[in-house]
Amino acid sequence: MTNSGSYVSVWKLCALTCLAMVLLSLIPQIHLWVVRGRNWNGAYVSAYVDEPRYAAYVNALIDGRARKNDPYGGKDDSLNTPLPESFFSIQFVPPYAIASLARMSGISASTAFIVLTPLAALLASLAVFALLKEVTNNHLLAAAGTLFVLCLGRFIGRYGFFGTFLDIGFPALPFLRRYQPSVTFPLFFAFQLLVWRALTCESKRRLWLSAIMAGFTLTTLVFSYLYLWTTAAAWLACIGGLWLCFRYSERRQSLSVLTTIGVIAAAAFVPYAYLLSRRATIGDENLLVSLTHRPDLFRIHEILGAAVLVVLIIGVWRHRIVRSEPRAVYAASLALLPFIVFNQQVLTGRTAQVFHFENFILGYSTLVAVLILATLFWKSVPKRVLIWMASLSFAWGLIAVGLPSRLFFVPGAIANDQKIPVLRRLLELSKDDGTMANLLNKVQPTTLVFSPSVNLITQLPTWTSQGTLLDLTGIYCGGITREEAKEFFYMHLYYSKTQSESLQQALSGSIDTSHEELKFAPDLIFGQARIFPELSSQASPLQPDEIDREVQVYQRYVDSFSREEALRRPIKYAVIPADRDFDFTHLDRWYERDQGERVGDYTLYRLELRN
Repeated sequence: MTNSGSYVSVWKLCALTCLAMVLLSLIPQIHLWVVRGRNWNGAYVSAYVDEPRYAAYVNALIDGRARKNDPYGGKDDSLNTPLPESFFSIQFVPPYAIASLARMSGISASTAFIVLTPLAALLASLAVFALLKEVTNNHLLAAAGTLFVLCLGRFIGRYGFFGTFLDIGFPALPFLRRYQPSVTFPLFFAFQLLVWRALTCESKRRLWLSAIMAGFTLTTLVFSYLYLWTTAAAWLACIGGLWLCFRYSERRQSLSVLTTIGVIAAAAFVPYAYLLSRRATIGDENLLVSLTHRPDLFRIHEILGAAVLVVLIIGVWRHRIVRSEPRAVYAASLALLPFIVFNQQVLTGRTAQVFHFENFILGYSTLVAVLILATLFWKSVPKRVLIWMASLSFAWGLIAVGLPSRLFFVPGAIANDQKIPVLRRLLELSKDDGTMANLLNKVQPTTLVFSPSVNLITQLPTWTSQGTLLDLTGIYCGGITREEAKEFFYMHLYYSKTQSESLQQALSGSIDTSHEELKFAPDLIFGQARIFPELSSQASPLQPDEIDREVQVYQRYVDSFSREEALRRPIKYAVIPADRDFDFTHLDRWYERDQGERVGDYTLYRLELRN
């Protein structure tokens, strides 16, 4: 397929495509800026519940804290108080890349997340465009195909509005989730491009350079995001096996290329396996690891992959396609990929959160397979078809990004933006209250913050390094047990003066919006594996007797609360919504508080334990 175009026209079209994706990525943030105007305090628009945790870890690194840290618990790894590895500390390439650039430019974690979104959209567009241009030698198809792949990659899969095979993705551009997978998502397609060049290039020098770079790219992915590197490794096995089978005359050179890539990447598995063996395994239950050998064969990605394979076989049978055609082999490798990824548990007996594969990578790679298949049958794709494909893809992107942002994400960002003044005030206080000095000197901090507003607690470590009474990352990073995490939550409820009846209602599924302190009650008490049936095969409805038992445990905790319990996690600050009629009975029983400082929508109290 030849439609290479001049160098200038190719890169003009590439720049236009990148600009379109950057614009789509910025729509939610621009909307927030317009709504808030001069009242904007620095919040970013978040579409995923995990993003504040990632921002918290990045902020800790910006502050110069240890790689192994618990951002919500306010703890760092040290000789006296060692912390286990976590998936934050093991997958360290993206956060360190963001934190390094943020420190050099003097920006906050929140600002870094704002910049990251258009930057990730730009790099992803470049990577997909370059891959499609290299494989098809058609810059027009590469431009339209980039919009098609990136805008519609979330259109297939069951985790949208309706939970059907073809669905409206929610959010629409999951590859931009910060910082997983947005930072290294472009590397997945860059890896495919380098492998393609290594297998097809006639220049020996360029061939080996591409193979070596592919090996180091896969190595980078290993320490970046589990679901990207495992998919990349699976694809390498697919295309390697097919290439050796159908391009037999090149088997010696191909085997050398594949071996070079594999050896370089394999060197990364030694430290990776070591770090993985030292992780906090208690967090595995929240990773929804399932022990099963059952095959998984009926996902939309596999159905589309099977369709691509059937069409390829028919094309070869009817002599429309040469089976050794590199593009045919490449398309077949992408079509086989979902079957390998979704069924590796048949051999390993383990699978974990497979929706990450659906949402964040396989939807995109499957659409690439469909595009490549079209070029094998449609030798010269009409320009009109490509224009329509690009226009409709971009139009869909506008609707799918703009509508959820208007209804859900921007209102949430406005609420978060109103919390920032008090969080900035805590940041100022952290420089004088010993928080940062203790952390940087590997001494555990004496400053914990309490607030009945769980939404505020969720945002706090993005702006300051004080710990939170409700340690939301303790199981993953702090080496605490589920029982300890549950006790921290009960302490949080105790100081919030939460009644047992309210807890029972929350666990039964009827959360009163006035009791924000109960927001994560089912998750924190029973674990994600029990309460998210769409994410785990082990999920089961909470039974009334289980709920009653936990409510009784909480009531006994309240009745037996003592000074010794208060001393386990002494609080330095309390941040209370100013418009809330808060009951200080339990808090004042153990702490003396000052008159309070009004900061924005909150009142900040300094606390001292009573003698």
